[in-house]
Amino acid sequence: MASLSDREFDRRRFLSGALSAGVASALLGGLPGRVSAAQATELRLLFPGGSWKDWFDQTFVTPFAQKHSIKPIWKTGLGYEPLIIAQRARPQWDMGQLDQSTSTQQGALSSVVEWKEERIPNMKKVHPAFRYPYLAGLVHTPYGIAVNTKRIKKPITSWFDLWDPEFAGKVGFPDWVWTGEQVFHAINLLSGGDTEKVDPGIEKLKALYKTNKAQTINNVEHTKQLLLSEEIWICPYFGARTEQAKAAGAPVEFVIPKEGGMSWTYNTAIIANRPKESIELAEAFANDTLDAEKQIAFARLCGYPPTNMDAMKNLPPDLKKLEFSSADLEGIGKLARRFDYMAQFAYRDRNRERWNKEVLGA
Repeated sequence: MASLSDREFDRRRFLSGALSAGVASALLGGLPGRVSAAQATELRLLFPGGSWKDWFDQTFVTPFAQKHSIKPIWKTGLGYEPLIIAQRARPQWDMGQLDQSTSTQQGALSSVVEWKEERIPNMKKVHPAFRYPYLAGLVHTPYGIAVNTKRIKKPITSWFDLWDPEFAGKVGFPDWVWTGEQVFHAINLLSGGDTEKVDPGIEKLKALYKTNKAQTINNVEHTKQLLLSEEIWICPYFGARTEQAKAAGAPVEFVIPKEGGMSWTYNTAIIANRPKESIELAEAFANDTLDAEKQIAFARLCGYPPTNMDAMKNLPPDLKKLEFSSADLEGIGKLARRFDYMAQFAYRDRNRERWNKEVLGA
């Protein structure tokens, strides 16, 4: 993974791109005034919807709200990072689910709070691989390829197996706003590109859509349904979600490609410039998400491995399948360590425009 010092950026260009997206989001969502400190009995969360939100609420939010006599307020959806940027001076929300890349980008803009052990003591128990300046992982999410083993008999070993002409019309690729942007960057790197030079990835994905007739998969539930109906035979997907599709009847297996898989490290980042009491409440909640027992309870619902070292060492028998060897963890993180998250953010608007026009033909 590249550090901020690895590459020099024109700060004005970086901020201009970020803020242009943020202003558009603010115009759509409104820019309410700051909530006063006296109203810090609410925990205001930006979060994806669906089963992920239900599991997170059940394990963490509702028990925390009951314990502290506070009211959770939710805004659900994807792609709300521009809203956080637009509201930097007068934020409406306390926390937002981010990952290692988006939290790093938001931290560079001072729109989220740095996590410190003295404020969030359970961080000491989190494996170093899942600790970042602005977030420590609640879970990590092994990501590779879901393969229909009934329809596909040949071994699947590479990301480039998605381009096999035998799978034309049965290939899925994730929507850009979901996980597609990061998977695109992985394919671009493997095709000889880099963060600034994305022509190799664009050409490769154009072929996937135009020649191999790829279908866009929008979220985890949509993908699961397509795997169950066998409309999709092969696609990038999360390991735990592949297992859930299999348990529901889809004839699928999870493969970590030889070039390396990926993993998102998720948690709710703490939004900066909120009242002191709101930030303290958010830090207390963040600490709860790193508790070993609660992470095990969440792992039982979502099927993703915990990040707390005590939790990893003491997985109950029904969750032993979530244990990963050091070699597996090395393979899962192999591609992510090559990403330059800040450069991705700087060119985000340009890359998405090219994706829509050249790959999707929008």
